[in-house]
Amino acid sequence: MKPRKKEPTEVRRQQITEAALRIIGTKGISGATTAEIASASGISEGNLYRHFKGKEEILGSVIDKIGNDLASILDAAADIAEPLRRLEEIFKRHLSYIEEHVGIPRTIFTEEVLVLNETLREKVRGNLMHYFRGISAVIEQGQEAGALNREMDPNALATMFIGTVNFTALRWVMNKFSSKLSDEGERLWETFVKSLVCKV
Repeated sequence: MKPRKKEPTEVRRQQITEAALRIIGTKGISGATTAEIASASGISEGNLYRHFKGKEEILGSVIDKIGNDLASILDAAADIAEPLRRLEEIFKRHLSYIEEHVGIPRTIFTEEVLVLNETLREKVRGNLMHYFRGISAVIEQGQEAGALNREMDPNALATMFIGTVNFTALRWVMNKFSSKLSDEGERLWETFVKSLVCKV
């Protein structure tokens, strides 16, 4: 049997993190054991512990990956000059990202992360606040340019924006992924945008 190529530490950590997110998507956090994650990564469980201290640290890496990916969504839309169009792109990319990674809501919306583990909870809060500030900044830019409704608090609108995405994702999970999340996003955006545009 051909020996598996030895990967650099950072590459291996990324592979383990991505494998953990996939397993959480199918089996939930409780089903994502270190043995399962190691197997999905193509390494032994003992080798896994050379890269992570344990499951909590792997979950922390998963949460950081989600935060980094959300930051990349903000960056990908940064070249769109029109604020409303930029927000729409972020909104739809966010929903598509969740649709492609079922493990995201199954990681974030769990008691183990949000209630029982302060370290993981703080990681979620920190990553979410970075994303929140990015959304709020786009809204403020649109208001300053006169393209978005200045009567609305930008932080309140950012909360509504993220809350709409998160509740839609949670409902999608509870409905066992019976609908296409990106299609629902089209309908939701048409409704949400009415609170953003300037009143004539």
